[in-house]
Amino acid sequence: MLNTIHSEPSPALVEEQTSRIQIERAARKGTATITALLLRMGIAVPFLYFGAQLAAAPFFPGYSFLARDASTLGSPGSTLPAVFNIGAICVGIASLLAAWGFLRALRSFGVGKALAWLTALALFSSALGDINAGLFPLPDPRHAHGVLATCGIGVFLLPFILPLATWKLVRGGRVAAYFVANLAALFALFPVMSGMVQRLAISAGMNMQWYQSFLNHDQGLLQRIFALIVFVPVAVSAWVLLHLLQRNESSGLRVRL
Repeated sequence: MLNTIHSEPSPALVEEQTSRIQIERAARKGTATITALLLRMGIAVPFLYFGAQLAAAPFFPGYSFLARDASTLGSPGSTLPAVFNIGAICVGIASLLAAWGFLRALRSFGVGKALAWLTALALFSSALGDINAGLFPLPDPRHAHGVLATCGIGVFLLPFILPLATWKLVRGGRVAAYFVANLAALFALFPVMSGMVQRLAISAGMNMQWYQSFLNHDQGLLQRIFALIVFVPVAVSAWVLLHLLQRNESSGLRVRL
């Protein structure tokens, strides 16, 4: 009859394994910290966007948030246009960093590779548009028609792609309700900003001078409502991912980052 001999692992082997585990944990914690920082940049995006306008408005005599668009704050009509233009670039930089954070976080939580990359590219595109606005302020034609301005078209995807990317993660509740309400607001705003209401009124022979007056005097309001629809979902989605990341870290779950 053979006797089974149980040998204890050597102290050197135990120490090596312990050291390797500690290194892996430190590496995971480090990558999680980087991802969390990048996601916080996403949370900051709408605050930077509107904060830059609030900071720049005092330098534009007679500026109206209801009547004037945001880009006017960076034009020669301002006594210090750099406040807005630098702010716009900061929004773009924050969006660039957030794009990387979204990619890392979405992939770590099992979101499909194509959807995660599409989300990151939409944020990257939005960032290019913001940076372009700061680099080429009005009345420079590149502000609206340059290469970077054209590349910024991805901003229009954000209200759609962000809920799609995080839908399974939010699992209903208030965040999902917010996404649905935000899309409803976008669809309600589209006929107004696209000129569809005006074309329909003209076709029907309706006199809508009051409506035209509203468009002429409140374009700044409409732009800022659209900005809320576009940029707030970035912060909400980033908060959701950050919350999940922190919860997983605190519970000791291992996620791929």
